[in-house]
Amino acid sequence: MLMKKIMTFCVACLLGVATAMATVNIIPKPSSVVEREGSFLLTNGLTIGYNDASLAPAATYLQQMLSQATGFKIKTKAGKGKIQLSLTSNGPSSDESYELLADRTGVIITAHSYRGIINGIATLRQLLPPEVESRVESQESRVNSQSSILNSRFSKWSVPSVSIKDQPNFHWRGLMLDPVRHFYSIDETKQLLDQMALYKFNKFHWHLSDNEAFRMEVKAYPGLTSDTVCWRFFNSHDRRCLERAGKETNSAMLIPKKYMRHIEGLGELYGGFYTQDEIRDVVAYAAVRGIDIIPEIDMPGHNSAACYCYHWLSCTGNGREPLCLGRETTIEFAKRVYDEVFQLFPYEYVSIGGDEVDRNRWSQCDECKRRIQQEGLKDVSELQAWFTKLMEKYFNAHGRRILGWDEILEGGLSKTATVHWWRGDHADVVQRSTSMGNEVVLCPTTFCYFDYGQDDNTLRRLYDGDIVPLDLTAEQLKLVKGMQANIWCEYIPTVERMQWMVFPRALALAEKAWTPRSSQQWTDFLPRLQQHLQRLDAMGIHYRPLHTTRP
Repeated sequence: MLMKKIMTFCVACLLGVATAMATVNIIPKPSSVVEREGSFLLTNGLTIGYNDASLAPAATYLQQMLSQATGFKIKTKAGKGKIQLSLTSNGPSSDESYELLADRTGVIITAHSYRGIINGIATLRQLLPPEVESRVESQESRVNSQSSILNSRFSKWSVPSVSIKDQPNFHWRGLMLDPVRHFYSIDETKQLLDQMALYKFNKFHWHLSDNEAFRMEVKAYPGLTSDTVCWRFFNSHDRRCLERAGKETNSAMLIPKKYMRHIEGLGELYGGFYTQDEIRDVVAYAAVRGIDIIPEIDMPGHNSAACYCYHWLSCTGNGREPLCLGRETTIEFAKRVYDEVFQLFPYEYVSIGGDEVDRNRWSQCDECKRRIQQEGLKDVSELQAWFTKLMEKYFNAHGRRILGWDEILEGGLSKTATVHWWRGDHADVVQRSTSMGNEVVLCPTTFCYFDYGQDDNTLRRLYDGDIVPLDLTAEQLKLVKGMQANIWCEYIPTVERMQWMVFPRALALAEKAWTPRSSQQWTDFLPRLQQHLQRLDAMGIHYRPLHTTRP
């Protein structure tokens, strides 16, 4: 009888430990997790401390998030706190490793850089209940905030005792958003940045110009954001969205009326743009969350909007793209636009785009042919390469590095340029880029185009897929910066539709980019993902439901 009681007690203890361990559910999967018994309980009056002045924004970011969800009065201060943020040394931002130690007495996050601290905060968010992500204060939170005496009755806001050591496999972990085809407000953009930070994405590629519009205010060329350039009549993409909205009874495919504007003499047009003050606001918001913004101003192709506004940019002067590379006025235009980009975005990379250029128009342009002859170029592909190299030197002179879609390889490329591999059916792009010594960011259509249609197996194909080509040498692998997903918005007119297309597969990509390939297992990831759906619910994300529970 005594032995039976002892066995029952042991089983109960084991079940208790198992229950505690089940609360640790992190995406992307950390490098090392050691779980212990017990937990740290958040209480009213909690203090977040930091040991370096540079961490004050991170402490405020954490304080605002916790206060909003719990209703507690939470303070930040230089010095010691129950939640402690500590820089162990002032290392480079590229060192994103962190350690998190939680026990009954508190939480300590240590790192060598600000971004490492932010990664630790993301993990801390995931150790807390999903409701911590809610923007609406719960009834229980209101009770908690009213009386600290009642805190002991609520174990909701607790962090399990755990020791985590973690670092990313790849430095570049990004999402690209296209607000040109369909517009997204500053608040909607910030919402996506919040969601990215939770899953340790650190690069936000912002596609700010294309044929349909120019979304960034440029002081030197105010016409780029004029009424007839940034606002337009419904196009074929809009009409297709509206057709689908009707056929599918899907309000997420409707064109938002809030982006419609009445323009005298033209009627109701769709569009918008970002002022430079708004861009600075987004840049600052992203920086607090450890996210670099990579602006893209596409040149020399995808420039119908600019050529329509300033006809002298086009070869024939009729407003048709691409940019005429034979004219000095075009080169001056490019430099002055990028000058303002450099002022607004204080980051290493700026994207020139460079994809899908209709080079045939250059072969019919006397000024472009003259340029080819003067520069000793062979053909129009080398003319684009000449322009890319010219802009690259200009970028480098201003402390920036050039980034472009994989077409910039054609005609030759200097080693300091970084290539975005997007054409998934041209896997040799990565081989060619890295063989030439160029860094590459992986975003192939085969896995990373989140505007592409989904089925019940899309998520697993992404998670199990070999985004990194298998035929690269160790030296070539060093040139793979990382990966990102692209959200092209021709048929994504609303935030609801965007979230449906992006989530939950963004979580799979987050793990692909953070966790070493050898530690990625679908049977391990799927249960964690299923638990994270509650967190997405708390964030109000309109994600695509999972329709498979089988490994």
